[in-house]
Amino acid sequence: MVKWLERLLGRVPEGEAGAPGERALDLEREVQHLRIELAEERERAARLRQVLERQRGDAEMHVSGRVEAQVEHLLTAAAAPVAQLLTQTHLVEEGQPVAARDVLTVARRLVRVLEDIGLTVEGEIGERAPFDPDRQEPLSAAVLPQRGQPVVVRFVGVVYRGQVLRKAGVEPALGEPGDD
Repeated sequence: MVKWLERLLGRVPEGEAGAPGERALDLEREVQHLRIELAEERERAARLRQVLERQRGDAEMHVSGRVEAQVEHLLTAAAAPVAQLLTQTHLVEEGQPVAARDVLTVARRLVRVLEDIGLTVEGEIGERAPFDPDRQEPLSAAVLPQRGQPVVVRFVGVVYRGQVLRKAGVEPALGEPGDD
């Protein structure tokens, strides 16, 4: 009881001098050390967030630059055929003669430019093929061919990287080939 009273009143026996105070100091140091570690980890997390944001920005700029370069390449390749096509359009509007072969040559050049970047033409006009509703659509809603039924391609389809952009326009095939 004496020791208890001495501790209560603030006096510590000689053999125990500093023991509770040292423990408190050790705990204080540990808390301070943990606070410093926490602050360092928060700073590290903030730096990592900044690095991540910078890398995202760099990646976006890189992708944007590549897309711009590809678009510029496409437009550069298409510029001459487009200019010729517009010139021929102007000549027709002015009533001047334009050879159909010239227009077709320009159109083919433009299609080749698009094919060079991955566009593919689906079907060939006049071609007989089995109906595929995933790649073809009937020109008339009055007659709906069944899958596999023979049809004739009237308008080609357009595909880019495996994705059908425009289905081929088809009509049911009548009779034997050549009866179309």
